[in-house]
Amino acid sequence: MTPLSQRKQQILRVLVEEYIHTATPVASEALVRKYVLGFSSATVRHELAGLEEANLIYQPHTSAGRVPTDLGYRYFVEHLMQESALSLDEQRLIRHQFYQVQDQLDQWVRLTASVMARLLHSAAVMTPPRSTEGRLKHFEVLSIADLSAYMVLVLMDGTVKQQRLLLETPVSQEDLSGITAYLNHMLEGKNALEINDLLAKRDLAPLARLIATTIIRILEQHGDMLGDMFYREGVVNILEQPEYSRMGPEVERNERVRKVLEVLEQNRFLPALASHLRESDGVQVIIGGENQWDEMRDVSLVVARYGREGKVGGLLGVIGPTRMQYGRAIAVVRYMSQVMNELLEEYGYE
Repeated sequence: MTPLSQRKQQILRVLVEEYIHTATPVASEALVRKYVLGFSSATVRHELAGLEEANLIYQPHTSAGRVPTDLGYRYFVEHLMQESALSLDEQRLIRHQFYQVQDQLDQWVRLTASVMARLLHSAAVMTPPRSTEGRLKHFEVLSIADLSAYMVLVLMDGTVKQQRLLLETPVSQEDLSGITAYLNHMLEGKNALEINDLLAKRDLAPLARLIATTIIRILEQHGDMLGDMFYREGVVNILEQPEYSRMGPEVERNERVRKVLEVLEQNRFLPALASHLRESDGVQVIIGGENQWDEMRDVSLVVARYGREGKVGGLLGVIGPTRMQYGRAIAVVRYMSQVMNELLEEYGYE
């Protein structure tokens, strides 16, 4: 992108801030009247035309004011935004809430999501902390029908996994218990790669091999930071935003509501998170059309990892309309990530 002049940067910054605040296309006269820019309406209109030509803003209608594009938001986030910090009172209140739940891991996750949703009046998402490498501690296989069994695995980080097994021939519980005891002795403490190496060297019976390969698959999936469990809070907060409650014709609003609910309820945002977070550290901002999912064109995500690399951790973040308070969102997500890091370390989960 061609570098912007100081004047264009100043105008773009106040335009984005004004639109985030009002959810109404911003006219040049409003900028001159509300902000001390130091130049005339004609100059502002000229610079707005240049920003529009650079695809940083656009006019929804000929007679309307301007609205930031995804590219405009991106420029604002990277070059113009002032990140706000949580007040000391907010920090004290948050830490007091966590003190009340003590070492209850599942409550940390729910509370973190709830705090983010409340502070930002947005939707919050979070994965529970999990080891980045699944290692088997113990498992049992229980017969439930002639050709069906039920496997329960306990991993070294305390995670419990369950999996149904479809058998080719009927197997008694006594035989299942014998195979289970043999494999537990062989596989305890091992990860998916180590178990796979063992299978290549051992001549196992078909049922033992089926059980071992199922364990490998479960351990491989456990190593995925995104996992198979997600907590959500504050979905109604998004639906109260102007984009979904009053902006545009009713049919367009309904379509935006449908898309954002589909994103949240079906975890359609997970591929977008995976592509950004696996290669990045710190707080990441994903704006509207920067991902390939059509359902996410109208939303932005501010997300971060928590925990330590190679140890126990997860991700947390917020989802809202592209017209979100990015500085505030980044500050909240960063702070809550720090809180989770401290809790994991204090209670020995790392």
